[in-house]
Amino acid sequence: MDSRKWWQAPMRVIQYNLQVKDTPGMDAERIARETEELGCNAVVMNVGGIYAWYPSKIRYHHINEYLPEGRDLLEELTQAFHRRGIRFIARFDFSIAEDTVYLEHPEWFARGADRQPFFQGEKRMGSWSLFLTTCAYGGYRNGEVAVPVLREALSRYDIDGVFLNAPQAAVCFCEKCRAKYEERYGVAMPESAPEFAQDWLSMATKDNIANLNRAIKETDPEIPLILYYQPFAHFSGGHSPKRFDRDSIYDRYATADLICTESQDILSRGVNAIPGTSHTVLAMKAGQRDDEALRPFGIIHSCPGMDWRHVGLPEAEYLPWMAQVPAGGAVLWHSVTGYPDSILDKRVLKACGRINHMIEKTEKSMDGAKSCSDVLLAWNSDPASISMGDGLVKNQITFDLLQDYSVDIERMRRFRAVVVPDGLLGHTGLAEALAQYVREGGNALIECSDPRAAAANRELLGVREEDVRGSEYLAAAYYRIEEADALGKGFEDTDKLAFRGNMVYVKPEEGTKVPATLVPPFAPPEAVGRPPERASIPVPHTEIPLTLVHTYGAGKVVFLPFALSALLREYRLADHFALLHNLVELVLPERRVSVDAPSTVHVTVFSREDRILVHLVNETGERPLRETIPVGGITARIRVPEGRRVRSVREAIRGQEADWTEDGGVLTVRIARLDVWEMIDAELYGKPGSTGYVQKGAE
Repeated sequence: MDSRKWWQAPMRVIQYNLQVKDTPGMDAERIARETEELGCNAVVMNVGGIYAWYPSKIRYHHINEYLPEGRDLLEELTQAFHRRGIRFIARFDFSIAEDTVYLEHPEWFARGADRQPFFQGEKRMGSWSLFLTTCAYGGYRNGEVAVPVLREALSRYDIDGVFLNAPQAAVCFCEKCRAKYEERYGVAMPESAPEFAQDWLSMATKDNIANLNRAIKETDPEIPLILYYQPFAHFSGGHSPKRFDRDSIYDRYATADLICTESQDILSRGVNAIPGTSHTVLAMKAGQRDDEALRPFGIIHSCPGMDWRHVGLPEAEYLPWMAQVPAGGAVLWHSVTGYPDSILDKRVLKACGRINHMIEKTEKSMDGAKSCSDVLLAWNSDPASISMGDGLVKNQITFDLLQDYSVDIERMRRFRAVVVPDGLLGHTGLAEALAQYVREGGNALIECSDPRAAAANRELLGVREEDVRGSEYLAAAYYRIEEADALGKGFEDTDKLAFRGNMVYVKPEEGTKVPATLVPPFAPPEAVGRPPERASIPVPHTEIPLTLVHTYGAGKVVFLPFALSALLREYRLADHFALLHNLVELVLPERRVSVDAPSTVHVTVFSREDRILVHLVNETGERPLRETIPVGGITARIRVPEGRRVRSVREAIRGQEADWTEDGGVLTVRIARLDVWEMIDAELYGKPGSTGYVQKGAE
């Protein structure tokens, strides 16, 4: 018998972002039936905050004026969903309130440094109220409105969970926030938000949510609080209340039971600003706790952008975007505008139902499975770490994240290699933990274009103490491969790759190998073609290292004195992705899972005591994807744990026996055709040996 709480079991969630003018047409029984037909077992619907979707008695809680008279719509909805075994999660949003509330209680609202409030939706057409942003320490988000609203709704209705939308503290310069800031840090609050202490907004959020969670648990301790989490740092600038800091997942879990993150496929920004294809995987991994005790929710919006929220994403784009959520170890949470009858673009509903039925075929095997990656990627959500993550995805190298706020040597020991993107080596505690990890036998690939960080870690990096200097910006330069055995795979017909950017000039310590060197710029950029008769390279070879390899203790370090991640991000050349593959092979010559497939097929791996689970998600084509382009002839080679044998292998989503063979401890699976998503489900038997399919140090 499953003794877990309902929210710890597999879920398929849909959020109906309700529009108040659609309220009169809502038929609770029909909505519940259509939700069940979509394959969802949990639903999120508006209950309170901006609008009350029930006859609230709390002052300043604006009641939806379109609620049907003589009926309690919220009661009808909760009962209809529960009759079908669908959990009801109540959505509350206390981040904004109406202008009439502001006029009575201006002290409840966030202020800019100029003391002006932040207006929301003031340019929206129609006969709508004006909204303003509330302060995290103000009464509206605490004891005057939010707390009594939560107590009222949870005591009157059979609600299974609470979701707080937009819970982050806004930038605010009001007197209360200034006093809190000075009390916490012992200095006056800066007049510019980017100068705030790094954890200020996170702590303000934590203080506010703690009050709300206390009210929830005092009303019903069994109701989980689900909190929205932003894994990427951002700041829009200007006169805006938006946050700019990056939350610690542990700060969010300190006041919540579950978190949800999201990866918006914002096509409305234009094709030149489409988020990278791996961002969904990265967002899901960034929302995962180190212990993987709870799977995060992954919100996927059905639209090409909030400004086009009433039409759906192209299905060919939408399906693999959604599939990356469960393939990334998270719980898919659909977000749609309206409810089934009011959603006129029925393609949205068809896509949601299609992916949910795929998930149903995988969730039994995935229940309790843990990520089983070869590489640990140091992570701070900066462009370098995002770019390096994207490069690993494109090379089908499985990885998990080492958050910069949670550097843990024990976690590092569970992985056979650590990859450190540019800018992270100087983070407090990482270099020390990394040195210990490598001394004990770990392997590391480190990129660092900062001469100070390189000099401070010269022993780890294998460079001499003297002459560690930063370069000028180098253009029209080349990365020259000196050791074909080490880096030449795929480059048999060339000895040079395109290179540009800043680097660190270093000299190798005795015993340090230099498999690649710099070919200096042959001309300044404005003169490279004037005239072409003078394009000869004046210095075709130097001893200036661009890659260094050396033994440190019992482990190995591969050091790049430049930012390969920047080249991946800016130019997306196949050579740079292939170079990353070869560099990882230097520190990780054998991977647990290797896949022969185009780079547009994403690979993630999970394991249980009796299973190895390999997810393949197909994003082949020019984005946004206009049609699904099947990929054929995929071969996956999976190293079977010592002492185990393979009992059976299935293509779980297709629902059929896979084409597989086992030889010498290697399982080879051949996938004839991959459309959107497939999960290889390999069942094992036998007694695991001392080096089973468990990450290093995790036995």
